[in-house]
Amino acid sequence: MKKSILPLLMTCSLVLTSVALPSIASADEVDSKIQQKDQAISGLKSKEADAQSQVAAVQEQVASINEKAETLLAEQGKLRKTSTNLEKEITQLTKRIEKREVAIQNQARDVQVNGGSSSYMDALLNAKSVSDAITRVTAMSTIVNANNDLVKQQQEDKKAVETKKTENEAKLQELQDNQVELEAQKGELVKAEADLTVLQTTLAAERATAEDQKAGLVKEKEAAIAEQARIAEQEKVVAANAKKAAEEAAAAKATTPSTTTASSTGESTTGSTTGTTGSSTGTSDTGNVTPVQPEQPQQPEQPDVPKDPGTPTPPPPTGASAIGIAAAQVGKPYVWGAKGPNSFDCSGLVYYAFMQSTGRNVGGYTVAQESAGTRISVAEAQAGDLYFWGSPGASYHVAIATGGGGYIHAGNESTGVEYSNVGSFTPSFAVRM
Repeated sequence: MKKSILPLLMTCSLVLTSVALPSIASADEVDSKIQQKDQAISGLKSKEADAQSQVAAVQEQVASINEKAETLLAEQGKLRKTSTNLEKEITQLTKRIEKREVAIQNQARDVQVNGGSSSYMDALLNAKSVSDAITRVTAMSTIVNANNDLVKQQQEDKKAVETKKTENEAKLQELQDNQVELEAQKGELVKAEADLTVLQTTLAAERATAEDQKAGLVKEKEAAIAEQARIAEQEKVVAANAKKAAEEAAAAKATTPSTTTASSTGESTTGSTTGTTGSSTGTSDTGNVTPVQPEQPQQPEQPDVPKDPGTPTPPPPTGASAIGIAAAQVGKPYVWGAKGPNSFDCSGLVYYAFMQSTGRNVGGYTVAQESAGTRISVAEAQAGDLYFWGSPGASYHVAIATGGGGYIHAGNESTGVEYSNVGSFTPSFAVRM
């Protein structure tokens, strides 16, 4: 009895030292990991806030550029109106000048035939009186002076119109240069917004991962605490068993030696009987024979069946399929920076047409769209190719060729999306898509 109690006490001691202490240490370690994750999440939130501030700054910059663009577009509208009025004035003046030129030429021929001096002399000789002579001479002088003033006024008008046209062309060139700058800035902003979006989503993903890991650590801590409670309960049971074992040991010491001897003899007899029975049982088991299972015939190999190739994949659509999408937008308003579906600018229409028709991202501004294909001459352009205005790398306008010199483009705020041709607004180069 003493031999059975001692191992039990040793086992209880091992359970307490080998199970309880590592679990408590694990819970503390998990707390440290959770604290580290909290710090990591706080740092990621700070970085994300910085990224959001950068995004807000870029958005303010975009708003500023949009405001500048609106100012330039409004100024362009005024210049177009002024240019149209100047063209009308030039046409009217040209007609007047032509009529006056005929009268001046007729007067010049009359002077050459009759002579200016003889005309004055005839007026004096044919006068009925001195006052009549003065009146005739004054009238003739007035006519001559009027003709001279008319010619002079015509010359001044022509010069004024040419000056205005030159100023207008210079202003339009300045606005064109500003458009080139705006397109370049738009490209930089597109890239900056994309980079910041990647940064922001990356930080958010890292924060989400850290939060998920923290949630796992919290669960791990809860499991460790539950394990501590279980071990504490187990300690109580072990302690109770140890107390009971100690009481049984104390009771065993009070037992007489004769009782212990008798118990030992009984155990020996029982062991002998058991050995005989085990021998008999072993003899009986040797008679069992396992039957042999018949061998199963092998199945013949199945021949390989060729797979059905199915319907062949159609070739990817070309740039010509973007024409249909662009044509459906004709009549919609022009808004600088818009990429549809309700309004467009020139590069926005091209972006939308190709994205909707082929799923191809050709870029969000003209300079990026220049590299979407191979540069060709304007004369080589076919339906689905792109026309560009301005120098390569500094273009400011783009359109989709429809073939035969025609194209669809988002012209300006007064025209919106419309059809046009190279005769009315000639592009600088083209790109084969």
